[in-house]
Amino acid sequence: MATGSPDAEDCTVMTPPSLNCPECKAGDLITIGMASGDNDLAFTTCHMCEAKWWHKDGALVPLASVIGLVRK
Repeated sequence: MATGSPDAEDCTVMTPPSLNCPECKAGDLITIGMASGDNDLAFTTCHMCEAKWWHKDGALVPLASVIGLVRK
């Protein structure tokens, strides 16, 4: 593991079985959840069409709104 990388227990990787991609409707998704300060963040991507989206505290948000939350 690279220096500065989080420990395995600090990251959650899950594939939500009931969700489909809003772009291509495929169900082959991966979601990576993380906590940053007081915020719960989740990044989801579709393996079929490579669409990507973010959730902050359960709400869909643009990438620009989470960039400043994740720092070294």
